[in-house]
Amino acid sequence: MAETRAGPQIREIFNTMEYGPVPESDACALAWLDTQNRQLGHYVNGKWLKPGHRKTVPCLDPITGDSLAVCFEAQAEDVVAAVEAAWTAFTDWSSQAGAQRAQHLTRLAKAIQKHQKLLWTLESLATGRAVREVRDRDMPLAQQLLCYHAGQAYAREKALAGWEPVGVVGLILPPTFSFLEMMRRIVPALAVGCTVVVLVPPACPTPLLLAQLAGELGAFAGILNVLSGPVHLRSALASHPAVRKVAFCGAVEEGRALRRTMAGAGTELSLALGAESLLLLTETADLDSAVEGVVDAAWSDRSPGGLRLLIQESVWDEAVRRLQARMRRLRAGRGLDGAVDMGTRGVAAVARAESYVHQAQRQGAQVFQAGDVSTDGPFFPPTLISALPPAAPCAQVEVPWPLVLAFPFRTANEALAMGHGLLQGNCASVWSEKLGQALQLGYGLQVGTVWINAHGLSDPAVPMGGYKENVSSQHGGPDGICEYLRPSATPAHPLHSPESLNCDTFGLPAASGLLVGPEMLPSSVPRYGCFVKGRFQALGGQNFRPIQDLSGTIHGYVAEGTAKDVQAAVEAAHQAAPGWAGQSPEARVALLWVLAAALEHRESALTSCLERQGKGPEAAQEEVKRSLECLREWRIPQAQGRTLQATGLRGPVLQLQEPLGVLAIMCPDEWPLLAFVTLMATSLTYGNSLVMVPSEDYPLPALEVCQEIADLFPAGLVNVLTGSHDHVTRCLALHQDVQALWYFGSAQGSQFVEWASAGNLKSVWVNQGAPRAWDQEAQGAGLEFRLRASRTKTLWLPMGD
Repeated sequence: MAETRAGPQIREIFNTMEYGPVPESDACALAWLDTQNRQLGHYVNGKWLKPGHRKTVPCLDPITGDSLAVCFEAQAEDVVAAVEAAWTAFTDWSSQAGAQRAQHLTRLAKAIQKHQKLLWTLESLATGRAVREVRDRDMPLAQQLLCYHAGQAYAREKALAGWEPVGVVGLILPPTFSFLEMMRRIVPALAVGCTVVVLVPPACPTPLLLAQLAGELGAFAGILNVLSGPVHLRSALASHPAVRKVAFCGAVEEGRALRRTMAGAGTELSLALGAESLLLLTETADLDSAVEGVVDAAWSDRSPGGLRLLIQESVWDEAVRRLQARMRRLRAGRGLDGAVDMGTRGVAAVARAESYVHQAQRQGAQVFQAGDVSTDGPFFPPTLISALPPAAPCAQVEVPWPLVLAFPFRTANEALAMGHGLLQGNCASVWSEKLGQALQLGYGLQVGTVWINAHGLSDPAVPMGGYKENVSSQHGGPDGICEYLRPSATPAHPLHSPESLNCDTFGLPAASGLLVGPEMLPSSVPRYGCFVKGRFQALGGQNFRPIQDLSGTIHGYVAEGTAKDVQAAVEAAHQAAPGWAGQSPEARVALLWVLAAALEHRESALTSCLERQGKGPEAAQEEVKRSLECLREWRIPQAQGRTLQATGLRGPVLQLQEPLGVLAIMCPDEWPLLAFVTLMATSLTYGNSLVMVPSEDYPLPALEVCQEIADLFPAGLVNVLTGSHDHVTRCLALHQDVQALWYFGSAQGSQFVEWASAGNLKSVWVNQGAPRAWDQEAQGAGLEFRLRASRTKTLWLPMGD
């Protein structure tokens, strides 16, 4: 009876208790830190480097503020030591067969699997991220990355026989990076034979642990080196002459500054800027699923940035009501607690979010905050911002974590217009039960990855790239592998420091005694205006440059292109771009065939032009022949169309090879006809519209081609400007509506193009003054041109109910 009477009391006690999963123990992470005496140096050449007389930075628990360890800050000499170790290891590592590199990566995958609890615990403890996101998503995907690229290192060795690793890769990561984002850039570089130096902010222990696991495998100790250092070391790493490629992840302004710093150094730069994503919710969407998509995109610790949410007006009220109800059930707390939905990114991230919210409120926004948020630490509640005027300053900048900025839209076209206003083109998701509508929006959005009725899906075999300010960033799949390769046949850019170039005065128009006005042109010599909108422009109001042969005989006058001509050509190219990009690849290639047939009738005139330049009859005939063959030999590239790729996640992925947009091309002086035709045919095949500048010394062969372009191509598709290369280069490089620029000229011009491209972070391809053998197939066509002339967009398609 006593036992029976005690029952209600016991039940009452249990009913007052709080239940929840037992938090993950941090014992293994603390034990590993103890093995380093709570002092973390740098991991270089397979061993710990803890130099004396270094400034130390505390590695703190972002929630409690307790000290976990102290980290030595790297200095310039540490960067030199790490790059030298990577350069030394590169010779041996790159010479290994693909099978050996695959075996090594597989061993690293097994090491990560063996120590995965230590990795996810340390990552969550040091960064504040929710442990279930690191444990259940990042760690499995990291192992899949290693296994996939191990297979690619072996399987694609023969397919990429004409390519070689770029060399030492410098990876620069921001404070908000995740373990998975780091692995996405390290693994493909190692797979193709590159070695890596990673620069992380101070007090980031997980990359050091990864480097230790790689170093403990024994062989190839220097292939992965990790330094902890301040911001000013970025330029030291990027400008080191032995570093041949830099992959930078971070803020847009920091990327612009790095672009200018590296201009002219001959080092490739890949930029992954910003972290904001886009979610588009239509009136036909399953609202409950879409709300969960918002939670995954903004508050699951999956994305380092905030979310821009577009909701169709007809379902705005209901969607916001359901979203607010779901926000009330979210938990924000200590990352090692497996029951929380979101952790923290530290005091700095919370301060950025608070500042953004206060500014948005002052600009007229409505702010809704909810959720079970712990008060024991720097936590920020799930936040929804709405009613912000589209022209408000807060609406024009990147949305920080963990905020969601919501806007209504009426029609699909309005949604696309709002999406096009974003500066970064990272990723987006479209939520609609009508597949046709979802595909229309997915095709139209200017982003690198689009998920339909899902968000954040990932597969190592699927390319993920960017648009706009992120067009130079690519990882995943074969395209991601090629990021760390270069064609063996092309000349390597020399290792040197950038020249002292006055970018403020480069290319400014200077008085020239050669220029004459239209009233002074002799009627017996051909005269050419700029070729814009499908015709040669009127001769009035321009200066003209004489084109002479080696004996000084004048064979023609060409217009001296000005900033006004550049503006007219870019506008014409933009007007022609949608129609040409909408053509099928087959139609584009067919038009090149028609152009080749038309140029056959001008074969003698083209040959005579080249002979007057100084080429012998046989050499001139050979260049004309090769130019016609270039137009005829273009086929539909395998990756140019729409390729379906099977994945293990929720159905297939559609890969779209899309044009860059308005592409400006500065042609070289050597091979004036063949180089012009090759560059034009390549870029047109992939759907770009063009502003081209032919050889400065002898542009007449290219202008002969324009006579046929005027009759065959849509007006404005190909625009040709003549004149001073330096001046036209300056106008095009600084133009904000040019999406990409290819420059084949001097080292000084290459440096200026890279410096000026930081304005809108346009994609650039420069030759650093090195000549190119346009008559050789390896340098005049191939995969490199496809990678330069287009970008891969992935569209994840739905499957099932």
